[in-house]
Amino acid sequence: MSDGKNTKAEHPRVLFVDEMNSYMGGLNDRLKEDLREISGVPNAKYLVKDRMVFVFDKLVQLVKERQEGQSDTPLAELACSMIDEASISAKEAVEVWGVVPVPYEMKVFVAGEIALAETPANSLLIRHRPFNAYLPGSFQDENDVKAVFANILVGGVQAGSGDFTYRGQPMTLCEPLDLALLPKRPETREGLEPASWVHTELGSVTFEAGFEPVPEELFNRVKESEASWRDDIARAAKHAQNRADELWAQTADLRIETLNDPSDEVPEYGLEDFVELRSYYPELSLLSDGSLYSLFDVFQMECRFINGWSANRDNDFLFYLLGKVVDRKNDHESAKDVGEWVADALLHGDTLDAALGFGSDAARYNKAIGKLAHRVASAMRFLTEDKKAVDLRGHAITTMGDAFRIGRKFNTTVMVVEQKLPL
Repeated sequence: MSDGKNTKAEHPRVLFVDEMNSYMGGLNDRLKEDLREISGVPNAKYLVKDRMVFVFDKLVQLVKERQEGQSDTPLAELACSMIDEASISAKEAVEVWGVVPVPYEMKVFVAGEIALAETPANSLLIRHRPFNAYLPGSFQDENDVKAVFANILVGGVQAGSGDFTYRGQPMTLCEPLDLALLPKRPETREGLEPASWVHTELGSVTFEAGFEPVPEELFNRVKESEASWRDDIARAAKHAQNRADELWAQTADLRIETLNDPSDEVPEYGLEDFVELRSYYPELSLLSDGSLYSLFDVFQMECRFINGWSANRDNDFLFYLLGKVVDRKNDHESAKDVGEWVADALLHGDTLDAALGFGSDAARYNKAIGKLAHRVASAMRFLTEDKKAVDLRGHAITTMGDAFRIGRKFNTTVMVVEQKLPL
């Protein structure tokens, strides 16, 4: 990413996936895949009918036991004949087979996370995940939670009060959904960089009625606020990337040396790589050898997903360091992003203190608007799917093999490796 002697060609990134090793956890996956394709077998973790609960995992166990008993009955016939046996009470489904009604979960109450008066720490709550809302009641015993799950599983309602209701179930938000509670939006500079596509949580999400805390007017305001902010910071990042050479020339004045850590050392196995690494970053002479090596090593793992790197010059490393100057707790892509926003402010003439302050404020606002937009998007996506529901059922059956097949769809090469172990 530089010119002259410090240029080094980058090789295409390659991801190796040891499918067989990963597949070791896919217990009964082939049988599950065969069963879910059989007509008459629900392709769902559970299905409620006449207050009885069909449990897919129980069917798997029953079929497997019968097959191990040398049954020669065709799989489809065998499975369909055992549907009734795999249909059990809600209590057994929850307590024995671990069934949890979609979309709920049990959550331990931590004081300060939720404004819940007179609730002892470590109490158990029932949370609606997409709404990020909890149901009435707190529990000290997991068995009490399971009893509520069993009731909800067959269409029951947990009685009590809440801030809103959905399908007759009272709930209370774990956190408010309100733009007014966000930190102040930092003032961004008008950039000349052309607009480009940027990811937003709400970009492809449309409004769905039914979630009382988010009326359409609030949905539109959150969507517009997120899109406007993402566009501004994308332009800022592009501006910084286009003028990275100017930033490198200012490195001595950017307080990069504050990242030095006396405990950092170049490991013995990295001495040869470090000589090359140092040659790629003459501007970082204020960083000690150990800290340069350590910071670049972490950058490679966090932002390039490489463990066992080769030395190279990368402009993003400078932005990553700037993000760390703002706050050592910034990591992964967030450190690089914050660094780009600081760089943009510097390139618009801000003092270093002002630019670092802007980076800090931008990081705070970016996290907050992103979290709010994500929560709204999760609720809308849930409503979209829930309106299609015609029965009470769990998620479709998925296996490790499904994940591998998806991963093999694009630009993949299969290699078969045989390992012979000594007798």
